[in-house]
Amino acid sequence: MLCLVTGGAGFIGSHVVRNLLERKYRVRVLALPSEPRDRLDGLDVEILDGNLTSDSDLDIALDGVDFVFHLAAIHAQWMADFSPMYRVNVDGTRLLLEKSREKGVKRIVYTSTQNVIGWNPRGLSDENTPFKEYKKSSHYTRSKFLAEQEVWKFIEKSDSPEIVILNPSGPFGPGDTGPTGKVVKDFLRQKIPFYFYGYFNVIDVDDLAEGQILALEKGKAGERYILAGHDVSLKEFFGLLEKVSGVPGPGLRLPRFLVYAVGFLMEKMSDWFTRRPPKMTVDRVRQRGRKKLLDNTKIRNLGLQIRPIEETLKRTVDYHRKQL
Repeated sequence: MLCLVTGGAGFIGSHVVRNLLERKYRVRVLALPSEPRDRLDGLDVEILDGNLTSDSDLDIALDGVDFVFHLAAIHAQWMADFSPMYRVNVDGTRLLLEKSREKGVKRIVYTSTQNVIGWNPRGLSDENTPFKEYKKSSHYTRSKFLAEQEVWKFIEKSDSPEIVILNPSGPFGPGDTGPTGKVVKDFLRQKIPFYFYGYFNVIDVDDLAEGQILALEKGKAGERYILAGHDVSLKEFFGLLEKVSGVPGPGLRLPRFLVYAVGFLMEKMSDWFTRRPPKMTVDRVRQRGRKKLLDNTKIRNLGLQIRPIEETLKRTVDYHRKQL
C-alpha cells in the first residue's frame, strides 16, 4: 500500500514516515522545495516537491496513493501577514480532500490540534468537549479549527474517503527544532528565568507517530481521537527537566496577569518594531495558564502505549545537548 505523508520532512512527519517504513508500507512525501530533507536521509522514500495549494502538485502527489497522512501546516504564533497560514491550513486541506476523493484514496488521517478541543474546567477534556474560544484564539488555532470544520463537512459526503481526525498535544523527542524543542534548549542554556501557574500535555513524538498508524489501521472512520500523553504543570515540567538534565530550573514564579502583560508587550514589539516572532504571546500564555487536562482514553483503547514522561524528556535533553 502506498501512503502519502504531507509534511513528511518535518519533525512529526519524519517519525510517521519511519513508522510506516518499519511496517512495510511504501511512502511518498510531499514537501516544499525550500524545506530541508535531512530528517529523511537514508530512508527509502519518494520525495516530491510541491505545495498543498497547487492542483497540479496534488494531482501528481496523489497518483496511485491508497492512504494519506495530512500533517503539513503552517504553525506560527506570530506572522507579519497571516493570510498564507489560512491558505495552507484551510484552503490547502480542502483542496487535498477534494483531490483525494478524485484519485480514489481509501483513507485519510488528518492531524488537527488539541487547541481546538474545548476546555473543561471541572475535569478532563475529551473529544466531545465543545470549543468555545475561537474569537480569543491565535490565528494558528483559528486556522486549524476552520480546517477541521472542512474535514467534518467532507466526512458527511457519501463519496468521501474514510477520514480519521487526530488532535495531538505537544510532541517532544529527538529531532525537535520547533517551539517545544526550543523550550528544552533554552532550559539547558538556563535562559528561562521564570514560570507561571499552568498546565500542558507532553507526548513523545514516537508515541504520536504510533498513534497515527493506529488511527490508520484501527481508527473508526468519522471519529476524532485526542493524541495526548501526560498532563503536567509548568512547575512539574521544569522539575522533571531538572531531574533528567541536572540543570537547575527556574525558581521564580510570576503572577499570570504579569506574564500576560509581557506577552502582550512582546507581540506589540514584533508588530511595530522588530517584525520578528516574539518569545511569548498572549495566546501561548492563555493556552498554558490554566488547568486543561486531556482525556486520551479513546486513542489508548486502540492500543497506544504511552511511555513515561521522564524517558521522553531524557531523550529530548540528550538530543539537544548534542546540538549545543
